[in-house]
Amino acid sequence: MLTFRKRWRSPIVLIPPEILLATTEQLLPLALEQSKDHALILIDPDGIIVDWLAGAEHIFGYGAAEMIGKPLETIFTPEDRERGVHVHEMTVAAADGRSEDDRWQVRKDGFRFWAGGVLTPLRDPTGTIVGFSKVLRDRTDVKAQIDALANSAGRHKAFIGTIAHELRNPLAPIANAVQIMRLTPGASAFAAPVQIVERQVALMRHLVDDLMDFTRVGAGKVTLRLQKVCFEDVLNLAADACRPAAEQRRHSFKVLLLPTKTIILADPDRLQQTVVNLLNNSIKYTPVGGEVWLKATVEGNEAVFRVEDTGCGIAPDMLPRIFDLFTQETDSLDSSQGGLGLGLPLVKELVTLHGGSVQVRSEGRNKGSEFSVRLPLFREGSEETSST
Repeated sequence: MLTFRKRWRSPIVLIPPEILLATTEQLLPLALEQSKDHALILIDPDGIIVDWLAGAEHIFGYGAAEMIGKPLETIFTPEDRERGVHVHEMTVAAADGRSEDDRWQVRKDGFRFWAGGVLTPLRDPTGTIVGFSKVLRDRTDVKAQIDALANSAGRHKAFIGTIAHELRNPLAPIANAVQIMRLTPGASAFAAPVQIVERQVALMRHLVDDLMDFTRVGAGKVTLRLQKVCFEDVLNLAADACRPAAEQRRHSFKVLLLPTKTIILADPDRLQQTVVNLLNNSIKYTPVGGEVWLKATVEGNEAVFRVEDTGCGIAPDMLPRIFDLFTQETDSLDSSQGGLGLGLPLVKELVTLHGGSVQVRSEGRNKGSEFSVRLPLFREGSEETSST
């Protein structure tokens, strides 16, 4: 029996659970069969396609009879199959519950389109993986917008450079004065104040160095020593550098990389600096005992790494400005974190200097965040050189 009650002059229908269940059982198969915007593919534990719904038929052009029984790698580009990306995705999904990717996919007619998708393991009541579901959507239009945004220029660099120089000038005489005070007879009576000044000078020097680094990169005064490097090797070095900080905060720190060697043209030191900045950011703003991941794969002609965490997250209104100068999620910071908000702008500048792009995603405060960096793969004929 349906019951009604008035609220704001509009009737609210209270539907018994058994009717809701019946309605869901009727509508869900129809939604799966008739949706054309999202491809839904079901895969067994060995990576074989066991169901190919209408959305997949519409997006890929293959009928269910053509795809059921074939390996999932069929929808990947030849170069991704050669790299073992399809196996890597299943490994990542099994390890942490999902594997998210943005990459080129291939239609039946050979046309390539940019798709965003997620692979999720399906488990029985005992926790055993009995298969996977892959959901993806054609996002070629978004790819074009991202590429355009990646070419946008930074702001305020000249002004910041002036401030950095003005701040640096008094630091040397202050540091010298502190050393003279230490050598002055009776200096032990002022040991505590001298230590305070020394700590503050060291902090100021670190902040000024960040400012100088940012302005040098933004003004094209930083020379990249480009060379062929193994993408995975750089990521492993960065992970090793950050692991002690993660262990100190008792984080679960997972590194999931492709088993192959991916070659890119990069400055290994600056690239490692970029990865370390993002990892340290996640480690610092994830509560003690949280989780931090470093994942890497190849999508199309780009090497991609993602830093994900279960930390304080980013409010929706902050997302568009998170790479701007001096931007911080102040509501999520405690007094011990500090900083000028230069780390992420510096990451963006260094990535752009490498010809790449960086994105951020977050479901909101206290829901973690994900930073994705894309860098072009090395192409034969590219020169190892210095770049500014």
